[in-house]
Amino acid sequence: MKMNILVTLNSGYIKPLTVMCNSLLDSNPNRNFRVFVAHSSLTEQNFRYLEEHVPMEHCEFVNVQVPNAMFADAPVLERLPKETYYRLFAAQLLPRDVNRVLYLDPDLVVIRSIDRLYRLDFQGNLFAAASHQFGPMQWLNRTRLHMPEGGKYINAGVMLMNLSLLREIQDVQAVFDYIRENRKKLYLLDQDILNGLYGGSTLAIDALLYNLDDRYLLNHNLLTRPSRHVDMEWVEENVVIVHYCGKSKPWKADYKGKLGFFYERYSGCLEEESVKKAGPNPMFGVA
Repeated sequence: MKMNILVTLNSGYIKPLTVMCNSLLDSNPNRNFRVFVAHSSLTEQNFRYLEEHVPMEHCEFVNVQVPNAMFADAPVLERLPKETYYRLFAAQLLPRDVNRVLYLDPDLVVIRSIDRLYRLDFQGNLFAAASHQFGPMQWLNRTRLHMPEGGKYINAGVMLMNLSLLREIQDVQAVFDYIRENRKKLYLLDQDILNGLYGGSTLAIDALLYNLDDRYLLNHNLLTRPSRHVDMEWVEENVVIVHYCGKSKPWKADYKGKLGFFYERYSGCLEEESVKKAGPNPMFGVA
């Protein structure tokens, strides 16, 4: 049985996506994956690149090209590109036989098995995701978005989605109305929308294990007692997903984080394999 993965992107993230997929396959050698690629502008050349640089015997790419007409009635905001809606409405975009899907940002690597995460019991929730926020920031975002008491502001870059339940209760027009009414406070676009609408229906998972980024690692070690500090050896032995959030990316020259080693591990293997292949490289956008 194939595990369902969802990604949304433009052409600027094709190469990071190949690195992510190779890390996923390498860390889950006995699993098969169906990767739904939701987009509005990728080309046949982009998909050919994916198929040439990711082992296809255990990975199927599904082209989910979203027609512009699908969101013709959606609010149009300067900072809200149409790709924002793809993650929000995964339950409508993906086949109805897909009951759960693991959404992954393309700017991450998987370094251990995702079995436990993928098979998690939703406990009646719509999503399972991790928070990168501590104390005051958690309160500030909860207040800003009028989230329910006890709800946690989550990072939406790694998110297990309960599509069966979403299809039952998600009201597309209500989402559009929420965006129109709160457009001035949606600083992080669909992440804010997901938290504002569904913050009380999200199961919290451990960010250290399933969505570790450089900033969270730094804050964790600054704000917790020494006995709970984690080092790179602990990361190597325990972490499942390393996420390169924000503008600092390990494929850019100005990256200064500590976790870039894991990206280099898989991008290096990809580059070595690419040297063996003949033919021109596809043109990419800027990520």
